[in-house]
Amino acid sequence: MIYDLALLGGTAVSGGKVFLCDILVSGGKIASVRKHSGKKPQAKKILDLSGMIVLPGIIDSHTHFHLRLGDGWSSDDFDNGSAAAACGGITTFIDYTGQPAGADLVQGLEERLESAEGRTYTDFSFHSQLTGLNLMKDHVKEMKAAVKAGMTTFKMFTAYAPRGLMGRDDEFYKALETTADIGALVCVHCENGYICDLLTDRYAPALGIDALPMSRPAFTEIESVGRVAQIAAATKAPVYFVHLSAGGSVATVQAARETGIQAMAETCPHYLCLSDMKYREDEGWLYSCCPPFRGKENNQPLWNGLDGGVIQSIASDSCSITREMKSVWDNDIRKMPMGIPGSQTLMPSVYTFGVRTGKITLERMVECFCENPARIMGIKNKGFIKKGYDADFAVIDPFRSVKVDSRKLMHNADYSVWQGTDMYGFPVHTILRGRMLVENGKFAAKKPNGKFIKRTTPEIL
Repeated sequence: MIYDLALLGGTAVSGGKVFLCDILVSGGKIASVRKHSGKKPQAKKILDLSGMIVLPGIIDSHTHFHLRLGDGWSSDDFDNGSAAAACGGITTFIDYTGQPAGADLVQGLEERLESAEGRTYTDFSFHSQLTGLNLMKDHVKEMKAAVKAGMTTFKMFTAYAPRGLMGRDDEFYKALETTADIGALVCVHCENGYICDLLTDRYAPALGIDALPMSRPAFTEIESVGRVAQIAAATKAPVYFVHLSAGGSVATVQAARETGIQAMAETCPHYLCLSDMKYREDEGWLYSCCPPFRGKENNQPLWNGLDGGVIQSIASDSCSITREMKSVWDNDIRKMPMGIPGSQTLMPSVYTFGVRTGKITLERMVECFCENPARIMGIKNKGFIKKGYDADFAVIDPFRSVKVDSRKLMHNADYSVWQGTDMYGFPVHTILRGRMLVENGKFAAKKPNGKFIKRTTPEIL
């Protein structure tokens, strides 16, 4: 048999194991995973991966490409956003629909598909933004239709009332009891919106960028996590907390899990590795995002949550906004579009500051980047290096470092929170269904070939 691709002699990481192997690919699928033999099989393309680490393709389950921001859009569209993702070892991302509050959920998906299909280099899917539930004529019918269309996860917010995004407690109750019944999952952005809005008006504009962390203190997240967890308990529903930033939130999720609540969580590299001291830098205002960077005392509890299994996933929450777009803030955070680019640096940041420093193992990183997102988000045949699975890989050289320079990243953003940082773990090769997206450290895809992934029932971990 002549295979399409052979990956020989790499150290694969999958299923909690690290093993030297040869991986043979045919028709976009993994045809065989064999013990490394030193013999070259017949293949159209052969890569010698001696000394390299072979991971399943990264699944970034939280991105914001082509996001509507008032009268404009975030600066990464699906084309360059997915290219940046590929250059970070990501082969699948999950973004969000963005229909108005109370609008048809499936129509929201169709609108996003119209923007994304034929424009992404990686595979992709969407969470269904679930806002204005009480405005829907029959929310159960709509949610069932969304699940049938392949969106088995729903995004809700405990903040952003002025933007029409905040869910009321009764809406959370109805959404969670519905997902418990239909086998879906609610993902929640947790900040106490009323208090955040109060403190924002209190501190802005007098305090400039310092108003951002002061207006969204850690307790606003912790309180919301606890409140939603109790609603999940009452409805016997699983719940997934996105971008946890506070150590107290980790403790709250852990306590919930210990009492039998089906609570899961994700965090992001900037909350694991950075602190609110970034805002004191000369251009610290560029790093505005919500939740904001917190005091460094929160970093280690988040790492501990990852290492101990309280946090199941790491995602980027990538939302690129250019310097020019942010400059309209005029020292008032209420005018500031929030978000930072992060897809391309997602894996390298965690590999550099987590794996190489011993905070988490390589196997655990793969669980949080590949295996758990595939299982929790209902993505079949991805996330593992197994026969029959999609031939998606991120190949890294553990001894190769790259100094981060925003001018060389694929994101449409002219800054990076990691600017000037030496990082390991940028992929030498990124492979999607047997096709080279990145080869020898260079973007190599000739045209977008990403596919929409219809997702199935989430697995509760």
